[in-house]
Amino acid sequence: MPCPGEGIQTEVTLQVQHRFPAHLPELLKLAAANDSDAEYELARMYANGYGVQKSVQEEKKWLERSARHGNVQAQYEYGVALRDGHGTVQDYEGARKWIQLAAESGNGQAQLALGLMYRTGLGIPIDNIKAYVWLNVAPAQGVPDAIGARDTVLPRLSPAELQEAQAEARKMSAIYLPTPPAPAQ
Repeated sequence: MPCPGEGIQTEVTLQVQHRFPAHLPELLKLAAANDSDAEYELARMYANGYGVQKSVQEEKKWLERSARHGNVQAQYEYGVALRDGHGTVQDYEGARKWIQLAAESGNGQAQLALGLMYRTGLGIPIDNIKAYVWLNVAPAQGVPDAIGARDTVLPRLSPAELQEAQAEARKMSAIYLPTPPAPAQ
């Protein structure tokens, strides 16, 4: 089963196609200094064979480093790799940790993935309230697939649980959704 967001080319990935291998030494220097964006670009290069030979192991190494250094997209992708066992041993608890970090940083695809993990109990206990909360926050991030998934959780909630879940989603929306810039005066 493909994960949400698979196959989507990010702006960084498109930049990589045009900039490398000419900038590979510069990128490696930045990555050696723990630049999470450079590490993420290296992960994409190894994943897709842009200027380097494809290598799942190198992709995982750079993706993990980027995630550890705070790159939100890398946190999500590394969590998905752990969840699916792509280039690494399948690790649901590690997957939940990384996907949740990305979800809490406002990554809509991570919010969807986390909600689905709680809905299905994929490696973690089923928690319909947490599933509903994350699947209710994700559509506000522009992830329409979360709406249908959220609606499948509704029949599993009592009226009191639904009220609790909606209150928590409102609270989380205020925290985890980016606020639009103030209008110019």
